[in-house]
Amino acid sequence: SAATVMAERRAFAQKIKAVEPVDFEEYLITHPPLIESGPLRDLIEFPPDDIEVLYTPRECRTLGQAVPEEGFFLNSLNINTDFCMSQDDLKRRSMSIDDTPRGSWACSIFDLKNSQPDALLPHLLDRVPNEEIDHHNEDQRKSNRHRELFALHPALDEEEPIERHCVPDVPKEHFGQRLLVKCLSLKFEIEIEPIFASLALYDVKEKKKISENFYFDLNSEQTKFMLRPHIPSAAISTLARSAVFSITYPSQDVFLVIKLEKVLQQGDIGECAEPYMVFKESDAAKNKEKLEKLRSQSEQFCQRLGRYRMPFAWTAIHLMNIVNSAGSLERDTELEMGLSGESLNDTDGCAFLSCTCVVRNYFSEQHLNGFRPATLTVTNFFKQEGDRLSDEDLYKFLADMRRPSSVLRRLRPITGRLKIDISPAPENPHYCLTPDLLQVKPYPDSRVRPTKEILEFPARDIYVPNTTYRNLLHVNPQSLNFANRQGSARNITVKVQFMNGEDPSNAMPVIFGKSSCAEYSKEAYTAVVYHNRSPDFHDEVKIKLPASLTDHHHILFTFYHVSCQQKQNTPLETPVGYTWIPMLQNGRLRTGHFCLPVSLEKPPQSYSVLSPDVPLPGMKWVDNHRGVFNVEVVAASAIHTQDQYLDKFFALVHALDEHMFPVRIGDMRIMENNLEAELKSSIAALNSAQLEPVVRFLHLLLDKLVLLMVRPPVIAGQIGTLCPPTYIISESSQKSPGGLGGSVHYATMARSAVRPSSLNLNRSRSLSNSNPDISGTPTSPDDEVRSIIGSKVELRHTDLYAVYLMVNGSLMVPSCSQLFHEELALQWVVSSGSVREGALQQAWFFFELMVKSIIHHLYFTDRLQSPRKNRFPERFMDDITALVSTIAVKCVIFFFLRSLFCSSRLMFGLHKKVISVVHNLLSSHDSDPRYADPEVKARVALLYLPLIGIVMETLPQLYDFTESHNQWGRPGGPGTEEQEAEGNSMISQTVAMAIAGTSNPSPSLKSIHLVLQATRQHGSFSAESSRSLLICLLWVLKNADEMVLQKWFTDLSVSQLSRLLDLLYLCVSCFEYKRSPSGSAFGSQENLRWRKDMTHWRQTSEKMDKTRAELEHEAIIDGNLATEANLIILDTLEIIVQTVSVTESKESILGGVLKVLLHSMACNQSALYLQHCFATQRALVSKFPELLFEEETEQCADLCLRLLRNCSSSISTIRAHASASLYLLMRQNFEIGNNFARVKMQVTMSLSSLVGTSQNFNEEFLRRSLKTILTYAEEDLELRETTFPDQVQDLVFNLHMILSDTVKMKEHQEDPEMLIDLMYRIAKGYQTSPDLRLTWLQNMAGKHSERNNHAEAAQCLVHSAALVAEYLSMLEDRKYLPVGCVTFQNISSNVLEESAVSDDVVSPDEEGICSGKYFTEAGLVGLLEQAAASFSMAGLYEAVNEVYKVLIPVHEANRDAKKLATIHGKLQEAFGKINGKRMFGTYFRVGFYGSKFGDLDEQEFVYKEPAITKLAEISHRLESFYGERFGEDQVEVIKDSNPVDKCKLDPNKAFIQITYVEPYFDTYEMKDRITYFDKNYNLRRFVYCTPFTLDGRAHGDLHEQFKRKTNLTTSHAFPYIKTRINIIHKEEIISTPIEVAIEDMQKKTQELAFATHQDPSDAKMLQMVLQGSVGTTVNQGPLEVAQVFLSEIPSDPKLYRHHNKLRLCFKDFTKRCEDALRKNKSLIGPDQKEYQRELERNYHRLKEALQPLINRKIPQLYKPVFSFSFRDSFSRMSLRKLDV
Repeated sequence: SAATVMAERRAFAQKIKAVEPVDFEEYLITHPPLIESGPLRDLIEFPPDDIEVLYTPRECRTLGQAVPEEGFFLNSLNINTDFCMSQDDLKRRSMSIDDTPRGSWACSIFDLKNSQPDALLPHLLDRVPNEEIDHHNEDQRKSNRHRELFALHPALDEEEPIERHCVPDVPKEHFGQRLLVKCLSLKFEIEIEPIFASLALYDVKEKKKISENFYFDLNSEQTKFMLRPHIPSAAISTLARSAVFSITYPSQDVFLVIKLEKVLQQGDIGECAEPYMVFKESDAAKNKEKLEKLRSQSEQFCQRLGRYRMPFAWTAIHLMNIVNSAGSLERDTELEMGLSGESLNDTDGCAFLSCTCVVRNYFSEQHLNGFRPATLTVTNFFKQEGDRLSDEDLYKFLADMRRPSSVLRRLRPITGRLKIDISPAPENPHYCLTPDLLQVKPYPDSRVRPTKEILEFPARDIYVPNTTYRNLLHVNPQSLNFANRQGSARNITVKVQFMNGEDPSNAMPVIFGKSSCAEYSKEAYTAVVYHNRSPDFHDEVKIKLPASLTDHHHILFTFYHVSCQQKQNTPLETPVGYTWIPMLQNGRLRTGHFCLPVSLEKPPQSYSVLSPDVPLPGMKWVDNHRGVFNVEVVAASAIHTQDQYLDKFFALVHALDEHMFPVRIGDMRIMENNLEAELKSSIAALNSAQLEPVVRFLHLLLDKLVLLMVRPPVIAGQIGTLCPPTYIISESSQKSPGGLGGSVHYATMARSAVRPSSLNLNRSRSLSNSNPDISGTPTSPDDEVRSIIGSKVELRHTDLYAVYLMVNGSLMVPSCSQLFHEELALQWVVSSGSVREGALQQAWFFFELMVKSIIHHLYFTDRLQSPRKNRFPERFMDDITALVSTIAVKCVIFFFLRSLFCSSRLMFGLHKKVISVVHNLLSSHDSDPRYADPEVKARVALLYLPLIGIVMETLPQLYDFTESHNQWGRPGGPGTEEQEAEGNSMISQTVAMAIAGTSNPSPSLKSIHLVLQATRQHGSFSAESSRSLLICLLWVLKNADEMVLQKWFTDLSVSQLSRLLDLLYLCVSCFEYKRSPSGSAFGSQENLRWRKDMTHWRQTSEKMDKTRAELEHEAIIDGNLATEANLIILDTLEIIVQTVSVTESKESILGGVLKVLLHSMACNQSALYLQHCFATQRALVSKFPELLFEEETEQCADLCLRLLRNCSSSISTIRAHASASLYLLMRQNFEIGNNFARVKMQVTMSLSSLVGTSQNFNEEFLRRSLKTILTYAEEDLELRETTFPDQVQDLVFNLHMILSDTVKMKEHQEDPEMLIDLMYRIAKGYQTSPDLRLTWLQNMAGKHSERNNHAEAAQCLVHSAALVAEYLSMLEDRKYLPVGCVTFQNISSNVLEESAVSDDVVSPDEEGICSGKYFTEAGLVGLLEQAAASFSMAGLYEAVNEVYKVLIPVHEANRDAKKLATIHGKLQEAFGKINGKRMFGTYFRVGFYGSKFGDLDEQEFVYKEPAITKLAEISHRLESFYGERFGEDQVEVIKDSNPVDKCKLDPNKAFIQITYVEPYFDTYEMKDRITYFDKNYNLRRFVYCTPFTLDGRAHGDLHEQFKRKTNLTTSHAFPYIKTRINIIHKEEIISTPIEVAIEDMQKKTQELAFATHQDPSDAKMLQMVLQGSVGTTVNQGPLEVAQVFLSEIPSDPKLYRHHNKLRLCFKDFTKRCEDALRKNKSLIGPDQKEYQRELERNYHRLKEALQPLINRKIPQLYKPVFSFSFRDSFSRMSLRKLDV
């Protein structure tokens, strides 16, 4: 039965005796190992030094110690000056960030031949055996590597991690982000009196002042002299003009508020401010007498009222606006933020600022540390309103300033100039004073004007312990209500004194001075609001509190009425009230808000021990003893906790120490007999204490608790039975979890063995991701704190003060007391119940205390060198053994290990724990100094070799770190039957033998359980778990012996090797460096790296609380981890290549290797890794060139892109290696086929992709790489006699041109002509890459369509179709398809440039060539249809017909009747529109002159503009555009069309010459250019005329008027694929005056003929032409021309022909006039008959006057004709008769 079996088992168990474990150290001493000396023997030796103690004095940042002056003992404050700590720190490394400035976009074409290349790699071109290359690469790769991989990788964040504590930073004073503000000058329009200023920071959202006031004095010495009777001498500390502000919580709601005060004078604030708003500095001479009178009055007030102040003005600076504006600037530039004084809508709250930000170099960091220093000039101030001085009013004003429609804009400003400098504070500024006026190191000279550190009042709690002595009090009077007070009390000031007694002489000199005064004073006065019985105050009184306060210390407020007007028998000040605040109440400091009653009489004796709220008998009070005076008291103290629970606990402990009974706490009197109960309750009540003071006084709190434990108090003659630590843990677990536990938690350091620790909240990582008690996603450290306080959090972190405990503290107790570690162990062992459970939950804390105590004990008793058995008493060892046994029962780690390697169906929930265990084990091995030797580490790594197979099997479940999914195995992916058939196990016998260290298989290995079945899970690992597992894999690959790995890889099948490569591909993505270049984690989600899937609350807090040093350090670690991980991957790839290079399946595996290599190049990598990666890539291509150029052609394209991207790197080393790889790629491609067309095309396409998509692309660096490639080609002696160097040069120059033009496109986005020109040149650069050229042609078509240039868009599409036709004709021989671009000649003569005749043309049947959708028959048809549509929109209907002539045969061949019907319908529509009115483009010649134009200098173009564009329009457009670009005064339009002499132009200006031109045709052309379309299509020649005279004038009399006719020829015909075309030829023809006259008369005659025969007739036009021909008022009309040139026969025979031709022109002219008059007569009505008769009379007069002139013939011209000759005069052909 079951009962019998159980009984037998119990009996058997009783017979078995427990065996004591072997003492390993003793065993080694008695049995020395047989292994010879060496690393393997050290592996089993016991470590000789298990403890190392360093004694480090704490640094003091000030020259003197911050100690009380009253002799208050330092020990009683528990401010420890020395720290003793155990040392196990990771040394930090430094990193420099390459901060190379960006190149200018506006650079001209760079001269490649004159540029400097990067350094050439030595021996790159030498022929070296591949084995030597591999050996050299391996040596280089293995040098200077990180020994400890896990030192670069943090442990997993989980609920139960294995702790590895690093040494935390020494506690130090907290500083937020520090801001240095320098006050440079303050001037107003008039200078008549001293002005006093103060600065402070305010947070509008929190409605809180977040800094104390900084007072500064910028008055001139002459002005200060006016106050000499009141301020005899000024302390150097009060002369500060610069201050360092600290902001822990920077936000958009922080304002820097500047307040101004002046000496009290008669009149309200408005009256006193009026002169500053009325008088101007420029009118000083005019208002001299008035200003002298004002200055005289000010001197009188200063003499009499110099000790009193009055509010004057204020302004505010929205801090983040200044920071953001300055932060966006480039280095060494200036930012003008000019804002008018009348408007307030430019920037939030800064409209009253006119700022000039002078930018200087600095180290970039975000937030307040991330902006460049800015010099601000505040030009306007608000006048203070007497009834709106409170902080509440100020917050309303500040909030209003941020609104566009601010009421403040209606206020009249006070004009002035306050100049201040705002910059990030340096880490160690010179001549700096703390808020306590202590000098901060370095402080070389005490006579130099200091900089003050300004005390911060954080907007929210800060959890930092006290480390320095500080005991300050800030008293802020807020308001007073004397409305119901009898008598005269209007000009009220409050005198504030700190008293240590009731006599007036007891006022203590502890009030800090403001500016230009004594360092300390006995009294301070508030500013006076004139004639106000209920004033508000904005003063701040700073007091240095005595370290030891008594009941007689109090603050006395005395209220005075100040007589502003001097009268006889009237005192200057009259006391009108008194009140006070006792400093202590029941032993606690009194702080907070007070509403105090005010006494009319002096307080009676002994008043200071009572509160004014107590109605003292016989005293008279204002308003019947009601509270009328509001004041706030704020303390910044390292003595006073300001927490009732802490105060009670410390008071009770103090009473125990001093044996002072009874104890009075509040209203309670605690007697000795109930003290123990009260002490226990006070310990329990510590859970209710506020977290912030608990952290501030944590060192003192722990000290008292430990003291109670090791030295139990004697109460009523008996020893108390207290166990405070375990008791408080029990209480915190049961009542309010988080109390002290939360306090300790937030004074802890992170457990990482690598990462630096700090006091930041985000470094404490004990929270579970799945903690059900934490709800929501806290968005700030405060939220974290609150969530932790309210949750049951188990704390597992080293307490800050568990490491840094005082040397003179309670751990070193007198010999009569117990040792702390012994007492703690004893009480822990004997504890039970809830106390025991609580102690176990917080075991980490007690173990840390115990270890600390042990180290102290051994160190101070000199027992470190003694044998371990003699170090501690036996009972203590027994207690430790019992503790370990208790806790070990709860450890089930081994279960997880066994599950990992033995279970075939592992529960998914255990994965994270299993991975964490493996990670921690390997991390321990990695950091163990005994395993530092590579041989030893390789032996250890063999034990974990099965991990490779395990991770390969889990590949489908790993988190996908790659950007695109399903690139490697996934559940439900492609079938893996082959893998299944090869066996379920990834671990072969060879591996098992390697683990065993034997060469022959062992039968026992078959039973080994470290085998994981190839099963698939139904879930995926998280990112962090996957990352940790992959780092374990890399550790094994890094440290395992290469021969073992190679043997194991040999036994793997092709599919298994492919999976291993997939795994390495994933590792590359996983360990990619994803930080920003500055290493900053502020404001960027990228900086969370792989932790994006972790708890969201960490993402907000982690970014905010890290210092710059921490961010730098993390960036270094992340970069080093990425480099080392990728180098391990590279090592593994090399082993795989060596393994498969001799196998038959090498092609597929080598393709996978290349894929991983390319992927690593595409990720963010360090320069160190990339140079090794490029070396491996060069070796791989050298050994297997056919792999890249024949099989993996797609990867050839990827490789070109990766290399070209790295050729543009800012780091010269990367560029050098990438350039070398690219050159060798070209070389190897050339050696295969004497041409490297493939690489040319791929590199060209890669450049297009690179400049089009990369945001951080720098063209200057790529130019250097191109020069480097050119240099390699020039120095390659082996190929010098081939065509290779020339081909390389052509490619490099083409790439350079594409690069320059693509880069310039970013500059010329607003210049449409230049933009199209650049796109045109880029498309031309892609002549041998049809896909890219087609893309750019279509881009150009799109740009033209946007600007309604439909003719040019159509041309782009025609060129695209021609390009497609060229390559289609190579692929398919179809008769109905166009044979190439020749077919398109009738559409445009320009289209022949699409011919594919270059040697570099790649066959379209190559992979990746002409693969786009347009390189098909359907694509061609689509392009032509688009072209036809664009031609139709442009009105070029004849061209539509030509396009369809190409399309119709295609559709006929396809028997597509529907398409044919559509085409013919469109043709009918087009032909129907031909005879309609159409207007085509207008043309202008535009010339650019001046170096400012860059490439355009001295270039001339013909511009095509829309129809009816006037010269003035294009002139205004170009002048405005370039005026905006260069400055309006820098651009000038040349008004004439004369030839430009550049030497006479201003070299500093840009000149544009614009001339209207007309199409020009030779006579033989006119027979073919019949229609309007013919005369406006395919235009290449243009003409313009320039009139001139021989004396330089443009116009003169008829006999001296010459004309210059300029013929222009363009490079292409209009319309073209761009709207401006270069002029390539220019020819000038000079016409003499008579020739000019002939042309004019011919033109008039043609106009008459056209107007006469126009159909339909146009009477108005005809009458205009007639009036210009026969009208009597026409200047230089036909009659005058005839009189000048036909009145006499010329004396020069050369002019006979011209004379005769002009005579014949006049004959024709009169005939045409007669025809026109006849036509007009038939058109007019009765109302115009008189007008007709007048025209006829004028005609007859003209005809009679011309008759004798036109009938005179030259006899010499009418002799018999012998021969005749022709002379081509470009526009005419003349017949000349010669003598026989």
